[in-house]
Amino acid sequence: MTDTPEDWVLIEAAKRAGLHLTPAQYRAGLIANAARPYFLALCDMIDKHEQKPVDRKMLCAREAVYALFPAATKQDVAIRAIELWEEGFGK
Repeated sequence: MTDTPEDWVLIEAAKRAGLHLTPAQYRAGLIANAARPYFLALCDMIDKHEQKPVDRKMLCAREAVYALFPAATKQDVAIRAIELWEEGFGK
């Protein structure tokens, strides 16, 4: 693993370790928890065996394209993506 894991790895490890941190505290949390080998081991495991989560906005946009392709305009796709977001798609 590199010196500092990606933010998504830190966030997921903090959640699984039961740490309640604000997003700004995740990176500082790694430094504070560096003395705790279990936290770094958890970061290693997540980094090696899991994929980065897909942003919900991207899921909505992708679904809108699939649903309306090939006949829709860009505006139709954008509107459908917003509707999907508001409906809670991908939560």
